Amino acid sequence: MKCIIIDDEQLARNLVESYVSKIPFLELVGCYKSGVEALTVIQEEHIDLIITDIQMPDLLGTDLVKSLVEKPLVIFTTAYQDYAIEGFELEAVDYLLKPFAFDRFLKAAQKANELYDLRKSKTESPEFKTDYLTVKADHKLYKILYSDIKYIEGMREYVSFHISTGRITALMSLKSLEEKLPSKHFIRCHKSFIVNKNIVSALDSGALILGEKSIPIGQSYKDKVIAAIF
Repeated sequence: MKCIIIDDEQLARNLVESYVSKIPFLELVGCYKSGVEALTVIQEEHIDLIITDIQMPDLLGTDLVKSLVEKPLVIFTTAYQDYAIEGFELEAVDYLLKPFAFDRFLKAAQKANELYDLRKSKTESPEFKTDYLTVKADHKLYKILYSDIKYIEGMREYVSFHISTGRITALMSLKSLEEKLPSKHFIRCHKSFIVNKNIVSALDSGALILGEKSIPIGQSYKDKVIAAIF
């Protein structure tokens, strides 16, 4: 599991990092002193587990988790018992009261690993395959059929789904979508665009033609895109 550590205290980060290094199924992506600092990484990288303190300046660990559309597994670490109920309402894997020993952390990590394996088995099982994507935007939950998606445009921490009935903009990363969408139907052609291969009608001067819309092809994507579509 790819994990990150968030804590505003250097000693606390060092301790958890030493614990993580002893557990073979955990891969540490990075350590961060605030939720704000970690937010970009969470949105741009595929993170399986967040190990975060709760009481931090600028953004509480619980508020960070609430802000995420696609929530990784979470282990909260804190010196305060007051947040326990809120932590479990956010479906945290575990809630560790500081100071905690390695054996207690290991127990929480093993629980996270079991849930990770369960999630993975469900997504890989044929009975869980779908022909749509569920997206939270504008305080609503949208069910977007793959066949309705023309292309997806990345705009920093947001993406816009250009569909047959208009456009839906949501808080998520293009990278996470690239991993989730079926490669049979979709391909990333540019750092800012993913297109539906089934509706591409032509290739013109380094761009893909989708009806009246022209989507640029990034130089590093060109060979892969041409081979996959043409």
